[in-house]
Parts: sequence; C-alpha cells; structure tokens
Amino acid sequence: MAQADEQELRRRQRESQRAFYRAMADGSEGAKLLTLDGIDATIVPAREWFSIFNSVFYREPEDLEHAHSALTEKYEEAAVKAWTVWVPPGARRAASFLEGRGHVLDSTPMLFAAPIDALDVEPRIHLDLDPDPSWETVCRVNDQAHGVLEPWSMAAVFQKMDDPASQLHVARRDKAPVAALIAREQDGDCYFWFVATVPDAQGAGLASELMRHALRDARDRGCTTSSLESTKVAERMYEQLRYRPLGRYEMWERRST
Repeated sequence: MAQADEQELRRRQRESQRAFYRAMADGSEGAKLLTLDGIDATIVPAREWFSIFNSVFYREPEDLEHAHSALTEKYEEAAVKAWTVWVPPGARRAASFLEGRGHVLDSTPMLFAAPIDALDVEPRIHLDLDPDPSWETVCRVNDQAHGVLEPWSMAAVFQKMDDPASQLHVARRDKAPVAALIAREQDGDCYFWFVATVPDAQGAGLASELMRHALRDARDRGCTTSSLESTKVAERMYEQLRYRPLGRYEMWERRST
C-alpha cells in the first residue's frame, strides 16, 4: 500500500471515529459533546464508570495540554468517574503528558483499515438477519459478549440515539439475537463499532459473516473504505478479512479513587 493511501486511510478512520462519538453525545440523558480548541470530548453520565464512552480526542498535543485542566473539571462536574484520551500510534508526547497527569494506560486497540475492494466480502454462510434491529438489541448482544450485567447495561448510552448514518446489523439463531454490530458511514468510510457475538455462539464465524454483509451493504451505498479499532482478541478476525493493521492506539484512562 502506498504511503499516501495509508495516510488517507488513517485520516478517514480518524474522522469516522470522531463523527461516531459526536453522534453518541446525543444518545442518552445528560450526555453532551464538549468542544474546545482542537478537542472533542464526550461526557456520558449515564455510564460514569465506562471510559470507552467518556472519551477525548485531540488534534495536536498542545491542544490536549492546554485543555486538560478544563476537561478534568468538566468530567468532575458531570460526576463521571472514568474518562480516557485516545492517543494515536506513535504520539509519545501526549502519552508522556497524560502519564504525568495521573492517567494510566488502560488499553491498546489496533487501528485497522482498508479499501473495501481489498477486503474479503464474499458470503460464506447463511445468516438469519433481524429485519428491524434496534440500538438496544445491539447493546444487549455486546453486554452478553463482554459480561456486562444489570444494572450496567450499555444500552443506557443509546436510549435516545437517532443517527441515520449508523446502520445496525443483527444476526439471529432460533430468533434470538446472537451477533451484532454498528456500521457507520462517514464520507465514504464504513466505520465499525460494537462488533460482538454472544458467548454461546462464538467460534461459528457469525461476526465475520455479519461484517461481510455490512460491507457489501455499505459498498452498495457508495462507501469505498472501511475502518475500525480492535481489541487484541478480535485482531485475527480482522486480519482474515484482509484489513490492514496501521498501529496501536493508546487509551490513557483517568479514574476517580
């Protein structure tokens, strides 16, 4: 892949990621988007201990350094107990700054992206697709996959979500939802989030097949690239779909004691 093409994939992923989080900031009671110079920050009190939802994105490390005190104050005012800063691959200045401000490296998701035409999108197995999937259904599948129990269901984050750019896909087994994902379309990029399979159905290739379905669907609507961030346990699946790994994000979390 040419360097210019890789840079474009990174740019598209970055813009898709920020756009999805901006949409999430309208998804629940009390949630909001905080915008400062070069900064987007989602404040989601509905899940005050889930830093994945209370996330900060920055343009330049100087922007983060200037805004950090204000960010800390705003999260405290909202009674958010855990928030994280997404640091792009190789951004050592920001990582060092955050460590000095009491953040802890919590996760290192891999950035994956590719032109859709380079991905493995041909169908392999038949899926029983939910004809009218809901945000709650997608969240409940993720709850089961990640061991999230009541009263902490991630569905609370999306109770008011209304985002036409997000395509929801759910596969069923015996009419029960077993795999789900969000495919959000942003300026020709299909950005995946919340890809999950319930424990009893894992290992059957359902998430991969649901992604192939969603990619074909996105391609038919004009998308030309796809991007996502992956946990380590899912990296092999995305590599088998022929996504290109483009380096690890670092998620620097700050938690109340």
